[in-house]
Amino acid sequence: MTAPKVKEKTRQELHLESITWSGLTWINIEQPTEQETEYLAQHYPFHPLDLDDCLSRIQRPKIDEYKGYLFLVFHFPVFDKEARVTTSSQVSAFIGEKYLITLHKGDLKPLVKLFRECQIDEGSREFYFSQGSGHLLYRIVDRLVDYCLPIVNKIGESIELTEDNIFAGRRLPRAIED
Repeated sequence: MTAPKVKEKTRQELHLESITWSGLTWINIEQPTEQETEYLAQHYPFHPLDLDDCLSRIQRPKIDEYKGYLFLVFHFPVFDKEARVTTSSQVSAFIGEKYLITLHKGDLKPLVKLFRECQIDEGSREFYFSQGSGHLLYRIVDRLVDYCLPIVNKIGESIELTEDNIFAGRRLPRAIED
């Protein structure tokens, strides 16, 4: 299935942007609402439950296989420096032979930066788009994993420190004890 062209008026009404290069279209939707999932339902044969999952705040990571496309849900950690809290951010993706559609909150900087880079730089479009939608998705996930590794390592260090304190019989902060 070829991805339909996204009209300029549609872009202004919805929170979606698209890039097409060499027959492959990447549609990026930040902060999706029912309007964006309705647009997808009208232009693609996506399962209604998968479209609902794109709006769900807590959907389990998964891969659903359909004739002609896959639906994937990923979770990546995001660290809020001000609140000093790590939360999970969901990325939903529909991938077919000629398209990749990503839906997310917009808080994963590498994903936002990669989309902007591909909008601006033809060399980047050629590199990321020339080997197909699977390669593009792989590169997105690779960037997100690289971004998340320091966060995951820090969480691991905190867990190890807490374990060491527990087994050494040291008193823990009350929040941890509860």
